[in-house]
Amino acid sequence: MTMWWHGGWHGAWFLVFPVFWLTVVIVLAFVFRRRWTRGPSRAAEDALGERYARGEITEQEYRERMTVLKDASR
Repeated sequence: MTMWWHGGWHGAWFLVFPVFWLTVVIVLAFVFRRRWTRGPSRAAEDALGERYARGEITEQEYRERMTVLKDASR
């Protein structure tokens, strides 16, 4: 009786390609999910934080603009 794994790894080649494509799909899903969670509002909040850190805007301006950004994202 011949088994599917007869011949060592030569018989398991049918597993290599599905595992490869599954890995590709998982990696792509992870990458795109991270991009989707950092949408435009998050980028705007980061830019506003940088402007505040550089001293271009006051704390009051920072808080007001952050409130506007959070209200706009809802």
